[in-house]
Amino acid sequence: MTHYSTPLNQALPAAISAGSPRWWLAYRRYPVFSAPWGVRRALLFGLFIVAWGALSGLGHYAESQSMAEALALFGWFLLGMGTVVNAGPMLAALVRHRHWMPERERFGVLAAMAAGLAVAFSADMISSGQIADLIDRDVGGEFSTAATLVNVLVLLGIYLLLGGGLALRAYFSEADRLGEFHRQQELDQVQADKLAADQKLALLQAQIEPHFLFNTLATIRSDLRRSPQHAEQTLDALCAYLRTAIPRLREGEQTGESTLGEQLEVCRQYLKVMQGRMRERLSFSIEAPEPLQAAQFPPFLLLSLVENAIRHGLEPKNGGGRIAIRVEQQLVDGHPRLSVSVDDTGVGLGDAIGNGVGLSNIRQQLRLRHGDRARLSLESRSGTGVRAEINLPLEFSQ
Repeated sequence: MTHYSTPLNQALPAAISAGSPRWWLAYRRYPVFSAPWGVRRALLFGLFIVAWGALSGLGHYAESQSMAEALALFGWFLLGMGTVVNAGPMLAALVRHRHWMPERERFGVLAAMAAGLAVAFSADMISSGQIADLIDRDVGGEFSTAATLVNVLVLLGIYLLLGGGLALRAYFSEADRLGEFHRQQELDQVQADKLAADQKLALLQAQIEPHFLFNTLATIRSDLRRSPQHAEQTLDALCAYLRTAIPRLREGEQTGESTLGEQLEVCRQYLKVMQGRMRERLSFSIEAPEPLQAAQFPPFLLLSLVENAIRHGLEPKNGGGRIAIRVEQQLVDGHPRLSVSVDDTGVGLGDAIGNGVGLSNIRQQLRLRHGDRARLSLESRSGTGVRAEINLPLEFSQ
């Protein structure tokens, strides 16, 4: 399980801190039992202790007219209450700043709070005795064993409440709250990456569609007079391609998800259209096992590879060439992977291999969707074509 933490000297993220923008609760914006938390808490509680002690000292001075006794009472009150309020939290802060492993740290914090209770009890007994001597009041009295035990338990409860006992709950839930915050951040990042991927997909589609449609319509127009039958075949292929591709371009249907089978069908119809344009200069084949066609595959990335192969490989070659799409399942380190390759027998990419905008978009799409688990590889064989392969985890829709 991932352990999330934050530097103890830095404020917690606002989404998970127990603090308030108001200054008197600002200490709660820091990790519980950290040095900034303890110092700010001590200053806040110190204001109330000083005010309370000053009022007690003034009250005694009004009765005794002794400034020395009033100052002594004030000093003993500060010592006793200051220790009660701060002993446990300060000892716990010393533990936290040791940076131990979580389990050991939690045990250490509990031990520090227990030790703080003992110190608080001792300091309160000493200061209370001194204050009682100053005001000539007997605080001992005679109590039964049961009454004494109840009195001690009540005092310990008060010491625990004043000495940071309520902060224990925030301390033990801090790691969970921090973990949930980071998980939500990761989820938000994934959603942001998906949005970026969809935006890149829209850009990629915009790059693919216009010139393809214009060139195909120009071919059909040219064939209408000299070869009407061929023009009709090309138009039928174009209509079939548009019926396959356009539904994914409609508003509300561009989900960024598709199957390999859907993408192979888009490529098949596209290649038929290109056959209508290039005629005998283009032949193609698609080899894909039926079970693998249900695998998830990013939309239009394969089409971009096919289009690249035609535009940069076959069209510049006098005799054209062949495109072969192959789908294979691989096992790498015990994990199933999907390999989809596009081989062409064109002119190759030479020194420009891998530098095109379309290829950069494909790499970014794969990175946004799969991180470093997916890759695009290119192998250029000068004068004999290019092999482009998309390799990614083999996943099926639930």
